Amino acid sequence: MRNKGWKTLYAVVVLVAVVLMLVLLVRKGHRDDGAVSIDPAVERELTEKEKDILKGKITAAFPEWVRSGRSSDARFNPSALQKESIEVIDSTLITRENDVHVPLDDESLRSLVSPDGTKYLEFAGGPEEGEPDSELTLVDAPRSERQRLLFYGPSVRFDDAAWVDAETVVVVGEGSDEGIPRTGSGQPLVWIFHLRQQLVSTYSVSAR
Repeated sequence: MRNKGWKTLYAVVVLVAVVLMLVLLVRKGHRDDGAVSIDPAVERELTEKEKDILKGKITAAFPEWVRSGRSSDARFNPSALQKESIEVIDSTLITRENDVHVPLDDESLRSLVSPDGTKYLEFAGGPEEGEPDSELTLVDAPRSERQRLLFYGPSVRFDDAAWVDAETVVVVGEGSDEGIPRTGSGQPLVWIFHLRQQLVSTYSVSAR
C-alpha cells in the first residue's frame, strides 16, 4: 500500500514537471516568434514614423548602402521596403559594467553616438573581424549597461547604423541564404529600433 502511494506521488511530481516544461517552452516560443500586441494608436504612430524614415532618411544617412543596393538592382528604393515583423527587444540581454565608454572624441564613430552623447552603438564580429556572427550592442553610459540589440549568424551582415533621434536607431545591412553576403550581393535589410517602446521593426525587399 505504501509503495502504491509513493508511485502515485512520483507520478504527480513527474506530471507537474512536464507541465512546467511545456509552459516554459510555450513562453519561449512566443518570445522567439516575435509576435507582440501593442496599442493600435502606438502602432499607427510608429508605422508613420518608419515610413518617413524609409522615404527620406535612409538615403541621406546611408548613401553608400543605397548605391550598393542599386548596383545590383537599379530599381531599388528604400521607401518601397516592406515590414517583415515587429518584435520586442529582449530585455534579458543586458549586462552591467563599471567602465562604460562612449567615444565622443572619435569623429569616425560620431554617427554611432546618441544625440545627447550618453549612448553608443557598438558593432562586433562579422567578416571584417574574422567572425562568422555579427552583433550590435547599445552602450548606455548613465546606466552603466550594455544591451544586445541584434545578433545574427553568417547569413546576415550589418553595414551601418545611425540615430534618427534620441529614441530611434536605424541599422542597415544585407541578408543571404547562401552564407556570408558580399557587399551588394544580398537582400537589403533595415532594422528600426524604438528604444522607448523597446520595439524593433524589420524591413526587407519582399516581406515573408
